[in-house]
Amino acid sequence: MTELYIFDFDGVIINSADDIADSINAALKHFTYWTLEENQIKNLIEDDLKKTLVNCLLLSTKNHYRCDDEEKTESIYQQFLKEYRSRATDKTNLYAGIKELLKVLKKKNKYTALMSLKCPELTERILNYFEIDSYFDVISYSKNIEEAVNQINTKTGSHFKCQDAIVLSDCLQDIENARAAGCKSVAVRGGMGKREELVKCNADLCFSVASEIEKFISILSDPARESEVKNFAMKNEVPIMQDEGSDFICSYIKENNIKNILEIGSAIGYSSMKFARLNPDIHVTTIEIDKSRYDTAVENFKKNNLEQQIKIFNGDALTYPIEGKYDLIFIDAAKAQYIKFFERFKNNLADNGVIFSDNLSFHGMVEDLSLTHNYSTIKLVKKIRKYIDFLKNNEEFTTEFFDCGDGISISKKKS
Repeated sequence: MTELYIFDFDGVIINSADDIADSINAALKHFTYWTLEENQIKNLIEDDLKKTLVNCLLLSTKNHYRCDDEEKTESIYQQFLKEYRSRATDKTNLYAGIKELLKVLKKKNKYTALMSLKCPELTERILNYFEIDSYFDVISYSKNIEEAVNQINTKTGSHFKCQDAIVLSDCLQDIENARAAGCKSVAVRGGMGKREELVKCNADLCFSVASEIEKFISILSDPARESEVKNFAMKNEVPIMQDEGSDFICSYIKENNIKNILEIGSAIGYSSMKFARLNPDIHVTTIEIDKSRYDTAVENFKKNNLEQQIKIFNGDALTYPIEGKYDLIFIDAAKAQYIKFFERFKNNLADNGVIFSDNLSFHGMVEDLSLTHNYSTIKLVKKIRKYIDFLKNNEEFTTEFFDCGDGISISKKKS
């Protein structure tokens, strides 16, 4: 049962690569060494910034730098630290969804620890700058996992063991240390670490960004709960709804006696099964474009004896022929196509029917686009914003927006 979440700082909470690269180049320039391309430095960044600096010096001097000159190396390193202190928050940003993840963990009464190799002054300054300092129960200025667990126990009077913790890191050594300590681990391959190593390191889980674990907090806390489907989704990074969002829709289904549901985007069938289990009279029609996910969903429906309640199609929802009227239409497929999905299926609504749309916050990036600097993600977020404007200005429907899960809307035809 996972109650303690231990986060690496650089590469998981913050992306500090740009500021580190600028500071290293400033130090190199100060000592009259050739500066390096930004990507050259980023490829050399490790947890040990002094080692990173030495590797950059070797690259800058074509391996002529004397690594045994410790006094000179220390002088250059101190200059680097001076440069870094002056620009520690200039280009550094939080990874997508991190702030929202920390809020959810706090809401669910989970404990959090931060492992930072930066000095306390810089660590606290960065945490304060992004207003996330209050979300960490302890800060450990080392990479000693047992020490972080002990700090939590000392502060809270708890008796956690390493087996109660999960470590999220973009550093291969942290994943190996977690395994040795008996912790679960998450390899964050979209951080500052070496992606190829992280993909092959046999961590318990592997995500592009740490915030993806938000959807699986419940299963980590209670492994017996719908474990087969959710564990598959967690291992294979199949998108499923956050528990808070799916619980919200389930409550609406029960309260409004919903019987016929159309779902756009089946994934592996998690939501469909959750809806069908609410009442044997509920029938779900769902469509999935990805063949492998479709096949997995079919198997899940068979295993759970839900074939009579759930009808699934494999195809593109924008062109596949779907007939009939539905009390509830749930849009949870390609975000960039939401407007097209809405327009195509609005005529499939029964009288007094509703259209639910999910992921309208998209890890908080819809509200705060500065949470990402990825070009393709920015384009997607802008399309979600366009969809929200479409809903707000729609003359046929009235829409309510709800801040639960990853952002949900309910659209109803106007009288």
